[in-house]
Amino acid sequence: MLQTIHDKITGWIAGIVILLIAVPFIFWGIDVGFGAITYAARVTSDDLPFWRPGTKISLQEVSRAYQNQLSRLQQAYGGEVPPEQRAELQDRLIESYIRNELMNQRTAKLGYRVSDEQVLMAYEATPEFQIDGKFSSDVATRVLQSQGISLAAFEADQRRDLQVTQLQDGIAVSAFVTTQELARAVALQSEQREAAWFVIPASRYAKQSAPDEAAISAHYEQNKGKFMTPETLTLKYVELQVSDLMPQVAVNEADLQSYYESMKDRYVEAEKRRGRHILIQVGSDSEDAAARTKAEELLAKVNGGADFAKLARESSQDAGSAAQGGDLGWAERSFFVGPFADALFTMKVGEIRGPVRSQFGYHIIRLDEIAAGKQRSFEEARAELENEYRRQEAEKLFGERQEQLADKAFEKLDTLDSVATELGLTQREVTGFTRTPGGGPFGARPDVIEAAFSEDVLNGQNSQPIELEPGHVIVLRVDARQPAVQKALDQVRGAIIAALEKQRGEELARKTGVETAEQLNSGATTWEKAVSALRVDAQGPKWLARTDNTLPVELRNALFSAPKPKSDQRTRHYQAVALGSGDFAVLALSGARVDTTAETPEQQAARLRQVTSRVATGEVIGYLTQIRNRADVDKNPKAFE
Repeated sequence: MLQTIHDKITGWIAGIVILLIAVPFIFWGIDVGFGAITYAARVTSDDLPFWRPGTKISLQEVSRAYQNQLSRLQQAYGGEVPPEQRAELQDRLIESYIRNELMNQRTAKLGYRVSDEQVLMAYEATPEFQIDGKFSSDVATRVLQSQGISLAAFEADQRRDLQVTQLQDGIAVSAFVTTQELARAVALQSEQREAAWFVIPASRYAKQSAPDEAAISAHYEQNKGKFMTPETLTLKYVELQVSDLMPQVAVNEADLQSYYESMKDRYVEAEKRRGRHILIQVGSDSEDAAARTKAEELLAKVNGGADFAKLARESSQDAGSAAQGGDLGWAERSFFVGPFADALFTMKVGEIRGPVRSQFGYHIIRLDEIAAGKQRSFEEARAELENEYRRQEAEKLFGERQEQLADKAFEKLDTLDSVATELGLTQREVTGFTRTPGGGPFGARPDVIEAAFSEDVLNGQNSQPIELEPGHVIVLRVDARQPAVQKALDQVRGAIIAALEKQRGEELARKTGVETAEQLNSGATTWEKAVSALRVDAQGPKWLARTDNTLPVELRNALFSAPKPKSDQRTRHYQAVALGSGDFAVLALSGARVDTTAETPEQQAARLRQVTSRVATGEVIGYLTQIRNRADVDKNPKAFE
């Protein structure tokens, strides 16, 4: 049939047919998963050209991020994460990727641009690419290779992130707060409420009725998934470290001398100077003239022959040097702020200069001594040079060995013994490794846990190289696997009884708290009688601010969420409040007021910045929400399976 079509469709007809077939491929591409959805979500907005139906979010990237965050949650929960928490994490994660993609589409349409210099600065500022705070291209290359990310892809991501930051900053910087909004925010934040409260402990009721055998059995059957021994692994692994390779680097004088010549600029000792100063601080613009006049008076005294050190001890407002007669000790130019450094490093020994204005105030400066900069010789720097040279060469060797390790581990997927033998590495073992909290020297590292419990490794294959830190990688495999086993009822009986007693105690504490609040509001009892009958310790009444941490957060939220009492209302409003601990509380609200303590100008400025920042954040969120609501998003329902 295909041959017949080929024979009959020729010439200009064939051209049209090919064009019609090609157009969908050019503009939309094609999924080759034969029915399988190969993306986490497809995002389409009005910001895309008409011929682009949407951008696909990588399923692999989202899955990797989910596994990392799930591992952290498992550590926090000390075991299996509840289904509702898993669902919340999944939704929050996929939405973050969707919002980021929508912002990328918006910045592309609006024509935001980031220079190559800005991308380079962000690239070199990435902490993972640094050693001792300094950028290392070798480290950056290894980190990206270990994560399977090309330099071009990383730079493209950086460029998009910087463009999104530009857009968000543009929205935020336009935020402003009106006088009325600021006054309302101040009144809200300064509000205080008068309250008293007491807590009914759930533990008081926990032992009142022991659960029967039927309740214990029912709880066991309903929660069998919680009563499992953890799945444990015995891991074999090999590791490769730069520090282990350094002794293998051969060092000869010629190579070291050549390295010194190439790095000579790094072994220059900068010029240092020793000076003294007298500082007259300037706290505000209004104090500037008076401070300058005072500094000029001191300068006149010094020029008139007064003892500089004595004047510094008596008049300098620099707490760090005044007691030493203004002596600043030996320091390089970079130690001082700009105007001060410019003055000190253009003076002659014995010269006095001032007043010099800096961000701290006015300075009278005297230069006492100069230590000229000098080039450290090869012999002086040799020990430091050799260590640096060894590390540099070891890093190069590490890159080669890392590639060999990855290749060998892949070639011999079902064994680590021969990999260790061929590369001269020691094979080590970790026993009792679990999903939570991991184990051995790896602790609870999510990347190691994810690799160990991945389908391929559990099925007997070597893992890919895992970078624990720059210059340190491992390859692991599962040597033995002990699956999770259901615990017998007798093994967990004590835990079930404790859980049922706790649950019963919380139910009775809640019942008591609700009934007590109802009785107090109806007038059937008084606060004093309730406190006495329940044998609890009451707190307050006292005035509390929104930021007060003397009461549980649930009580504070309830207190400031309750309707504001009228100014002439002296009767209390009572409320039952559940606490996160399982205990229950009764809260009495009796008044509200605004703290009228006058703020200093600094406090007012800080308050304005705080409110403006909150408004700016709200506007960015609102902008994102609007874009999200107008977008067409197709989520993969099986993205997290």
